Amino acid sequence: MMNFREISKTIFFCIVSINLGVSCGLEILGFVFAALFIAIHVKQYLLSKSAMGQRKIPRYRKIFAYGAIVPCALWWVLTPSVEMGVSPYLVFIPAWYLLYLAWLQKRSLGNGGYEVFVVFNGVAALFMGLFQAPRASVISAVVALLLAVYAFGRPHVALYKRLLFVLLYASLCGSSYLGFKYWKSNRYYSGRWAEEYYVKNRVMGFDPVAALGSFSSNYNSKYNSEIVLRVWDTLAPTYLRAAAYEKYVAGIWKLPATAEKKLYPARYRVDYAVFESEDSAAAAPNVKAVWVQATLNNFGFMFAPANVVGVASKNADSLNYYSTNVFADANGTRSDWYYYVPDSAMAAHLPTDSSTHLSVDSSAAPSVASDNLSDFLQIPNREKALLDTIAAAMSLSPAHPVQTLKTIESYFIRNFKYSYIVPGHRANSKVDPIALFWKTKEGFCEYYATLATLLLRHQGIPARYVTGFARPERVPGRPYATFRRRHSHAWVEVYIDHQWYIFDPTPPVSEMVFAEPSWLSTKFEGLKGRFSYVMHLLKDGEWRRIVDSWQVASERFISSPVLYIALVALLLVFVLFKFRSSRRQRKQQAISKNAAQWIALLADAEKRLARVGFNRAPGETVSVFAKRIEQALNAMHANALATKKASPKDSRYEKEISFALGLLREYENNRWRKSYFTNV
Repeated sequence: MMNFREISKTIFFCIVSINLGVSCGLEILGFVFAALFIAIHVKQYLLSKSAMGQRKIPRYRKIFAYGAIVPCALWWVLTPSVEMGVSPYLVFIPAWYLLYLAWLQKRSLGNGGYEVFVVFNGVAALFMGLFQAPRASVISAVVALLLAVYAFGRPHVALYKRLLFVLLYASLCGSSYLGFKYWKSNRYYSGRWAEEYYVKNRVMGFDPVAALGSFSSNYNSKYNSEIVLRVWDTLAPTYLRAAAYEKYVAGIWKLPATAEKKLYPARYRVDYAVFESEDSAAAAPNVKAVWVQATLNNFGFMFAPANVVGVASKNADSLNYYSTNVFADANGTRSDWYYYVPDSAMAAHLPTDSSTHLSVDSSAAPSVASDNLSDFLQIPNREKALLDTIAAAMSLSPAHPVQTLKTIESYFIRNFKYSYIVPGHRANSKVDPIALFWKTKEGFCEYYATLATLLLRHQGIPARYVTGFARPERVPGRPYATFRRRHSHAWVEVYIDHQWYIFDPTPPVSEMVFAEPSWLSTKFEGLKGRFSYVMHLLKDGEWRRIVDSWQVASERFISSPVLYIALVALLLVFVLFKFRSSRRQRKQQAISKNAAQWIALLADAEKRLARVGFNRAPGETVSVFAKRIEQALNAMHANALATKKASPKDSRYEKEISFALGLLREYENNRWRKSYFTNV
């Protein structure tokens, strides 16, 4: 009788095999697997008709399952690199391996193979085969999935119930997809929930227009300990810059309205467009790449230290370059990139006299060729009178730029107080925030950096207001540094002696009390960071660079006769092992067969003796039993001679006992003879 369920299973695997072959361009391999599954079906059908069918099912051996990893690994090593995206072989090679495991389990069903693994591997290969598949393959995959529901489902279930299950599953998938599309195209919120959503998904203070006070949400919200950036470098910079602003008006810093020029990539690093300021950055051995990962979007800015050589942005065809030395409008949705730093970059220091020391960050900002530094000397007219007053109060001297920096820093330390709140500040207030800051002598980094920038410009020293992250969290042994929301910061870059330098006028802050993450959340953060790094390597092709460096050596090794000599030697060892194993098995089988003959002989002798009244006692050995029988036989002979009279019945018993005794002696003489073991 034809078994439609088994036929459906075979058709299912044929479709999976052919679909996978079509998707990865190996149609021949797909047809080979389809033929193998058909051969299994035919063989199992023929075995089901045979009484000895169950004994002829091949045994499932794990060595064949594990051994297939080796050719798959070699195939993976020899696959070509993909410069712009994910190599499809990351999907196809595991799919072929799973299909092979399904075939291996199916051929051994009932002898080590299990149908649950057949189903799992087959369905997994089906879905993996849809990667980059044509539309026809998708349609055939739907048919295959329906066949799998019928063939591998519980028997004796009505067809309409199976169809209802498929319909329910499809409706759930469809509603989830449509709901996601609707949410994506209709994202509008209102009320407190909208405010929470906005605060959680953006870090304030990084926009083309930055208002003073916007950083306060980074310190005061419940998300202030959330990780925003990870810099995968054991020597992460103290200051990681995002934007350097140019114009200040009424409490708002602005980037230039138009970019100074548009930069185009010099080369590509996987799917990163690389923009360099030096032609030698790509090939120079003294240039290292540092990967930066942002857990949120990157706000349109490239976070990089001041001494960066070049930046690399995902999926960017060009970058807008502003006169503030900012690469902006790069990729507002992707969250990671590289920057390039020369290992040999010497730390630049502000020129100082030997009697005093100014605490300035040691990483140098790059020189910026600018024909007109007047953009960094602009002061709003409404601020000039206030700045005159402040400069006079601080006793600033425009003739000595370095001394001016020291004076500003010293004045802030002696007369100002660090505070997350500026007393008297009101939203939408028309009060000048700088005047309020000067009056209250309280504020945080944005106010210090803004006033310092305007004062330096007032003294004729080019300066610009900078926002970013500062002073990361470093943990010994961890391969990355962490910037949390509360690490957001504002500082100043000042132009002295044809060089931009970092100047941080914010007074040192005593240790602020923050809600530290729990031990469990810290461990979880570490796991997330390492997992994201591994996924980054897989997605962006870094692993391919290592594999490509091995590829030439691998090809040379594969073409070398040493490999084939080693394979032949392994094959000979395997054949010798199998030969010795089969010989030992035949020997044991022969021993077992001969032993069975002697056991049958003993049983026959005991049965004959039992008929004449002699039974071997429990625990009595054969030799002792034979002696007892021999003594009884001798006694019968002696009795017969003494009486000189023996009945025919006694003679018959005597002959039976003598024959059985001979069997016992034969058993004893031959069963444990040494020649029995050596001459089998």
